[in-house]
Amino acid sequence: MGFVFFILFLICLLVPVFSYVIFPWLMKQAASKIKYSKNEYSKINEWPPVTIVFSVFNEEKVIRRKLESILNSDYPKDKLQVLIGSDNSTDQTHHIIEEFIANNSNITLVKKTSRNGKLKIINELIDLTTSEHLVFTDANVFFEPMTLKALVYNLLAKDAKMVCGNILKFSPKNQGISDQEIFYMNFENQLKHHESLKYGFCVGVEGGCYAILKSHFVKVPDGFLMDDFFITLDVISKGGNVLFEPEALCYEDVNDAPMIEFKRKIRISLGNFRNLKFYRHLLFPITKGFGFAFFSHKVLRWFTPFAIIFSFALTLLLVIYCPFFKWIALSYGLLIILPILTIFLERIKLKIHFLNALGHFILMNFALLLGYFKFISASHESSWEPPKRNV
Repeated sequence: MGFVFFILFLICLLVPVFSYVIFPWLMKQAASKIKYSKNEYSKINEWPPVTIVFSVFNEEKVIRRKLESILNSDYPKDKLQVLIGSDNSTDQTHHIIEEFIANNSNITLVKKTSRNGKLKIINELIDLTTSEHLVFTDANVFFEPMTLKALVYNLLAKDAKMVCGNILKFSPKNQGISDQEIFYMNFENQLKHHESLKYGFCVGVEGGCYAILKSHFVKVPDGFLMDDFFITLDVISKGGNVLFEPEALCYEDVNDAPMIEFKRKIRISLGNFRNLKFYRHLLFPITKGFGFAFFSHKVLRWFTPFAIIFSFALTLLLVIYCPFFKWIALSYGLLIILPILTIFLERIKLKIHFLNALGHFILMNFALLLGYFKFISASHESSWEPPKRNV
């Protein structure tokens, strides 16, 4: 019986190791054999009309910089429209946007007089768009001049139906969990790039910056919190390709407060499990193509908290057969209190990178677990509200 417990223990350990280490390594090796073809913008004789769509709620700290980054784009100004939906903002957001509208007729602001939530705002804005090429973004994501051309180029020249931008995180204050979040985002960007080269799709886009053909956009039903991932899965389910574009650079400030990020991760987890239930058929066949990538990149990560809990339980059972496992069980106990320790270290401005990273990993997996419990309890989420901006 002890041998069976040991094999189950190894399987539990393999879940996070495969998703976070082995699968990214496999994608890197596969992508290294495929040459990335740089965009040849000069081959595009005429750029099509593009509409940039995003929602805002009390974004006075970032909206000016956001609009400036759009207007400073090298995309033809006469082909560019900006459509903004305000979810009943109560600060100076409207005033700042209207300042821009006074000098830029291609910007439109739709005001709501009550809270609707980001999902409903976006679904309503879609009905107002007239161009086939759409770019979705967030108020705190700032474009480089070439960002829009890089996104649209993939829709035109590479036959993509959806394109993920290359969002680089930055931290103005360089405190809290900013280092961990920056590392994780860079890790994800690399993995998506490698998936894109290997398969012709990446498993999920970042809602802060992506382009899509309007003919392939689907309105996300109520209750699906991760709208960007829902739309990604819909495009792939219909045979469309979703590419990652490294040249579509943009920048997003990192939320450095652990508990705010913890709550955001719970919401993300809830949304992911709802998407998994709706699109579970895309997991098959699980041994190749999108099924393999979806399972390895996403699903195994979402079930890592359960793997950690089960491996701990198995460790306690294995103590009966091998005393050495009492030390492993003790290490699990230390992992439980590690997030508390790292939060304390952050408050006293002491950075121990390995401990901070491990504590952050445990805390975010706890958020995944709580998100799952919300999912099975059919928990209803209140209206979307952006986290505190650092810029």
